[in-house]
Amino acid sequence: MSYKEDLFRMLDGKTPVSDVAYYLFEPPPGFEGNGVVMLGSSYSGFGPGPDGKNDWGVPLKLDVFGIGFMPEPGQIILPDITKWRDVIKAPYRYDFDFAAAAEQDMARLDYDPETQVVTMFGGGGGYFLQLVSFMGFEGAMLAMYDEPEAVHELLDYLCDYDCWLVENYLKHYTKADIMGMGDDTATELNPFMSLEFFREFLLPRYKRVADKIREYGKIVSYHNCGRCEDYMDDMVDIGVQIWNAATTKNDLNAFKAKHGNRIVMDVNPRFDPYAPEEGVRQKVRDVIDTYAPNGAFVWIGGSTIPTTELGKRVDAWILDEVLSYGKGFYA
Repeated sequence: MSYKEDLFRMLDGKTPVSDVAYYLFEPPPGFEGNGVVMLGSSYSGFGPGPDGKNDWGVPLKLDVFGIGFMPEPGQIILPDITKWRDVIKAPYRYDFDFAAAAEQDMARLDYDPETQVVTMFGGGGGYFLQLVSFMGFEGAMLAMYDEPEAVHELLDYLCDYDCWLVENYLKHYTKADIMGMGDDTATELNPFMSLEFFREFLLPRYKRVADKIREYGKIVSYHNCGRCEDYMDDMVDIGVQIWNAATTKNDLNAFKAKHGNRIVMDVNPRFDPYAPEEGVRQKVRDVIDTYAPNGAFVWIGGSTIPTTELGKRVDAWILDEVLSYGKGFYA
């Protein structure tokens, strides 16, 4: 079966009938087997503008591996949460022609609609990380304790914008099968906040976005790559159907035993880039054997340093082993 057939089979609560489903964040040049195609919008990008800032006015810089952008350390644009209305301005572009942009953006898609799915990661939902980008970690956490009313007001303001954007996207980007939102609310070891705070500040806004995505008949994907299992029962309850980048730092088997195939886990294991080839290949086999039985499992990603020559070599071993060991796994 194709990736698309397998994914929709799993989302229907069934087990794949052939291979382990997989896709890669960064497919190697010439690789044609990827199951997911990313659809971006010319409305806005994830990187900085000419002034080095994102749409919200946050200065950005590339991470050490040149993979993605992050807030520039030490640049606090909102030192006082009670003054957020004076500083934070939602980047609405009411005159933007979404219909024309969608037609052009979708025309650039090169994919097989029978075998591949189209994902848009433009659903927002990063309310904790946005607050951190404005205030820093310490400022964001203290604001939740000291000025919860102002934090609620700001998060509602951010969520209003996300819902507006999702609606405009999904009205026009009709080829999208999946709309992704995400918020990294945990480190590799533990969540950043209690479940009580998560439910008070974040969950109601996630639900608004998830409801808007489902309103347009799209699959809801939620990215969180930390040890965030404490929060994920609630995410299932609000309608999230894919946990994107679920790391093995979480007890994924316990989660799967509880929820069955109500949610598909895009499992993203961590690899030691200095491990020998056989160690890398054995870890691939161990992860598949541990988490893939009965489905609700997709392998995603590769090494943690894919832009280096070392990372590319490890990625090649991972991909080769996923393809060979996963072949016919469910047959």
